[in-house]
Amino acid sequence: MAEVQSYDGEQALALLDELAVLYERVYAEPPYNSAPKFSRARFLVRTREQVRSPGFSLVTARQDGLLVGFAFGFAIRPGGWWAVAGAPPLEVLEATKFAVVELVVDAVQRGQGLGGALLDALLAERAERFATLAAVIGADAYEWYLRRGWVKVAEFRGEPPYSDALVLELGPGSDEAVR
Repeated sequence: MAEVQSYDGEQALALLDELAVLYERVYAEPPYNSAPKFSRARFLVRTREQVRSPGFSLVTARQDGLLVGFAFGFAIRPGGWWAVAGAPPLEVLEATKFAVVELVVDAVQRGQGLGGALLDALLAERAERFATLAAVIGADAYEWYLRRGWVKVAEFRGEPPYSDALVLELGPGSDEAVR
């Protein structure tokens, strides 16, 4: 099994170019097909902003020193939500949330539990009540999330390929200030 390691935002910046190489390779695959929103340039711009978000966390997986997967996200305050998604149920909107922005696993590593290990490591010990993510419709990962207990609560329809907003209840959570 690959070695999983955690990083904060500043540490993530140092790994950004390496993350972008794997990101670009994975998002060239169907159903993503290198769509503009999955370009390396857009990934780099948005990730440089996201690493400064409250509660940012990155986990990576390496096999023999080679990056084979990563996941990252950040906290969303009560009342906050994805900028381009429909509104979720009030219970979700008013709660603290952790936005899983990326879960990327190299094709040769899929089906071996690495995605689950990365997601579990990313969400372990989070104080937020819910985790949320955007799952591309038609991607293998979409059905995988549903099997893991994620539930559709809203839609992203601004730019293809389209996604659905999924949530997973993490626990009672702290609906006070986000870390």
